[in-house]
Amino acid sequence: MNMLNGLLSNLENQLNNFKKLYRDSISKTSFDISRIFSGYSLAIRDLTERPKDGRARYYSSGKFTSKGEEYFELIKVLLARVSAWTVSQAYEAFEKYLKDISATFLLENQQLAETKKVEKFKSSEKSNNLSMTDFTFWREYLGDCKKNTERLKFLRKICSDISKGETENNRGIDLKDWFGVVEEVRHGATHSNFIIKASRVKNWSEAKRNILKEYFPGINLEQGYRLDITSKNARFCLNLFSEYSFQIYKFLSISRGYDWNILKKEKRNSCTTMGST
Repeated sequence: MNMLNGLLSNLENQLNNFKKLYRDSISKTSFDISRIFSGYSLAIRDLTERPKDGRARYYSSGKFTSKGEEYFELIKVLLARVSAWTVSQAYEAFEKYLKDISATFLLENQQLAETKKVEKFKSSEKSNNLSMTDFTFWREYLGDCKKNTERLKFLRKICSDISKGETENNRGIDLKDWFGVVEEVRHGATHSNFIIKASRVKNWSEAKRNILKEYFPGINLEQGYRLDITSKNARFCLNLFSEYSFQIYKFLSISRGYDWNILKKEKRNSCTTMGST
């Protein structure tokens, strides 16, 4: 999360600095800003073509151009896309965290796993003769949870305080609804050209629609909701994913009597800990 925050912030700062310096430079001259032009074309080969002279031939597959003020407006477009990409990457990181924290918890507290399910898994090919003292055993055991919503249900089941914290927190946000919205934001950014299709949100509650509008702004189109989020929106998402992760870590740790206060203590003591996100 910190790497994503750093990359996004650096890109934003550098682009804005470039824009300011370029505009300041132009303002000191008589240069007409409408004359600014940039153009690019992706040149490609015909892979079955073999010219007799042995030299590869390249052909234009299209073009991308910007002119005048549009050249500077591309900064906003680029940041919106990178911000949406940042959210999708944060989602992927959180997904891995859910898998790892669940497996780690069961490795240290095997009595909390359902005995019948464990025995069934041990006799399956998926277990690959792994030992129950191996982290990979529990990672594979939890592999049947294909969706993150199922992984969160599992964590709520073994620690009810997690569910309580999802609705009672100092952000005043229902994290269950928020996560459901982020799932669709991630899908739109990754698979649908930054558009959340109308069919995917038609059964949403008013609360989820409000979360989408407030934290992931965009434009309503005929085919759906086109994301137009800012770096500020993306950074808030990074914050909340990290806070959600820490909350899960905290409540699981408290439930087993582990040291959980890793954010405030200057020195770590020798108490058992589970490892942070």
